[in-house]
Amino acid sequence: MLGLVIVNGLIDSFNPCAIGIFLIFLSMLFMLKKDKKHIFKISLAYILSIYILYLLIGLGLIKVIFFLGIPHLITFIGAVIIVLVGVLSIKDYFFPNSMFSTKIPYSARQLILKWAYKASWPAAAVMGVLVGISGFPCAGGIYVATLGLLSQKSTFIQGFFYLLLYNLMFVMPLIVIYAATANQKVAMKMLDWQEREKNHMKLIMGLIMTILGVIIFKWYI
Repeated sequence: MLGLVIVNGLIDSFNPCAIGIFLIFLSMLFMLKKDKKHIFKISLAYILSIYILYLLIGLGLIKVIFFLGIPHLITFIGAVIIVLVGVLSIKDYFFPNSMFSTKIPYSARQLILKWAYKASWPAAAVMGVLVGISGFPCAGGIYVATLGLLSQKSTFIQGFFYLLLYNLMFVMPLIVIYAATANQKVAMKMLDWQEREKNHMKLIMGLIMTILGVIIFKWYI
């Protein structure tokens, strides 16, 4: 379970929406000439808010799973979501403007950017929650399936510690991005790279998620 939690958390973490918004946010803070201490506080608030949100969602769901005694059903539902999101991500690469996209809705993106322009740590925390909620339909499949597996293979206390680790893996790319973007030039280069490669990232993630969903169907259900 330890290896599964780490791998699933890392796979789930490569969310182009959350990463892209964080890079835009960092670039905006540099353009507003915020000092490094201020950027650290705001970045920490953004990352922690996503971590805590997903941890609370996970704890709530795992309590429900243990109470109802339906881990196999939850794992099945999670695997179905993973495959559906994977197929949609692959579809977005070839048909980006078609219906049923994995993109964050336009209205949600506008609301997120509205909070981003406030450039304060409370606003960053709210922004992290908004990104987490709006991105959960895409990122939630792997999480739900992992919760189902944890309910089958571990106690609630063990599951809690696995969730702490899973969500650390989930926010790890954001931590790495913050550490790498110590100056504006690096942040802008990473943003340019993300804009160029986001469609390829979606394709790769779609393929990985589809394969992962099939593996869960075959070996764990």
